[in-house]
Amino acid sequence: MAQNLYQFLKNIGISQKEVNVYIYLLSVESALPMEIAKETNLKRSTVYVILELLKEKGLVREVERGKRSAYISEDPERIRFLLEQLRLQTENSIKGLNIIIPQLKATLRKEGEPPLIRFFEGEKAVQVSMEELADNPKFRKELNYDVFPLELIYKLFQRKNLRKYINLRIHNNENFKILYTSDEGGLTNAETHGQEAIKIDQKEFPLSCDIAIFEDEVRIHMLGKPIYGILIKNLELAQTLTSIIKLAIKGAKVN
Repeated sequence: MAQNLYQFLKNIGISQKEVNVYIYLLSVESALPMEIAKETNLKRSTVYVILELLKEKGLVREVERGKRSAYISEDPERIRFLLEQLRLQTENSIKGLNIIIPQLKATLRKEGEPPLIRFFEGEKAVQVSMEELADNPKFRKELNYDVFPLELIYKLFQRKNLRKYINLRIHNNENFKILYTSDEGGLTNAETHGQEAIKIDQKEFPLSCDIAIFEDEVRIHMLGKPIYGILIKNLELAQTLTSIIKLAIKGAKVN
């Protein structure tokens, strides 16, 4: 069976297991659940669940074979009806946005409210947090501050992904202020593009966290073991940490 047929059916909300069962039933007059399980390499309990889902979609129906229940496929034209239902649901959802979006905007945090906090657990989650920040178009234009151990970020990202991340977070950013440690050499001028990036002595000032401050967001990524992170959305905290980093940058320049 052509791969694009499987992909098309999956795209309209029919799972891979449902596709396998439906395609098999199209090829036979009828089949018992045990026969379907054998031919599709699925557990019989899973087959019963899949058959119920396909019945709800109108793609199969139950028939009698002797004293047992068998299943047959409905005409593939039924898929056209499913697509029409999907189109109508999508159109209704789009119309509903005009009501929902203002309601969502009304829930935006107001000044003086408690900090918004999110946690990121594990290597992949921390990578997502870092990329989430770097992918923000405003991040590449507005003033922001960062403190990080470059050697641990090298370990966190695979080399092919590291270059993309460095380009987003540093190379393409016009107003980056950085304090960092590194045991593999410093950031080059080509990488920083002239932004203020100051390397500090990791023996005297060891770092194991990446601290990024942008607008009212503070992202702290703990890069030891285990790896985890936290996002705190609070203007007072962001301003206070920014002041501390500015003071540290000023002191590093003097030394």
